[in-house]
Amino acid sequence: MPELPEVETIRRGLENIVGKKITNIFRSEKKLRLNSSLDFQALKGAKISKISRRARYLIINFSDGLSLIIHLGMSGRITLEREFKRLKHDHFACEFNDETCLVFNDPRRFGFVDLIKTKNLSKHKMLTKLGPEPLEKEFDFADFSKKLSRKKTNIKTTIMDNQVVVGVGNIYANESLFDSGISPLRKADSLTKNEIEKLISSIKKIIKAAIKSGGSSISDYVDSQGNFGHFQDGFRTYGRSGEKCLQCKNPIQRISQSGRSSFFCNQCQK
Repeated sequence: MPELPEVETIRRGLENIVGKKITNIFRSEKKLRLNSSLDFQALKGAKISKISRRARYLIINFSDGLSLIIHLGMSGRITLEREFKRLKHDHFACEFNDETCLVFNDPRRFGFVDLIKTKNLSKHKMLTKLGPEPLEKEFDFADFSKKLSRKKTNIKTTIMDNQVVVGVGNIYANESLFDSGISPLRKADSLTKNEIEKLISSIKKIIKAAIKSGGSSISDYVDSQGNFGHFQDGFRTYGRSGEKCLQCKNPIQRISQSGRSSFFCNQCQK
């Protein structure tokens, strides 16, 4: 599933469409995760004014007070194309005044494209309960430690909770815990002040590195130009079950937590 680094990479790749005007709209008849709040045809003639991101949601604002919220789900892709070819799993597309197209393709249809009024963005049900962004100042010791003190769940599951901090998906939770030397088996409320500070630092470090590498491509993900990410080339724990730890040579362990695979070194992570 594309997480924060992947969506941020896509956002950056779409910055050159700001200022373009929409001339045509396509929406397939297939049902997605959400039905749009407004008719997509309202976008005809609208000009893109801003492209932003909140957690894993891409937000495209238009000069006429409308906004698109796009979620990629498990297998969605947002790409810029020279022309719209209407492939099998294309569910939304908009053509611009220079005849290029933005296309949303989602084989598994767990994603969505929703058109709403910009003034209602903060009230959208997918955005109202989100925690702080990991690279923003709001994600700090005071807020994070308070939330951890109330959690009896394991720390791996806790940092994947978007009400605690957004965008730390399974890959980045595994890598952050290894970087901070904390076992995914630890209870969230058991972390010391020093460990919490280390984990905050590691989450920021891993997310920044993933964005710099264009995200992680281990299944469907490509950026807006159709290019793969490269963060997977440097995984230190994720997907390395049975392989030697890069620090101590002990075999990397794999367990299941809340239905997701956790990879860790039981020597380096305590």
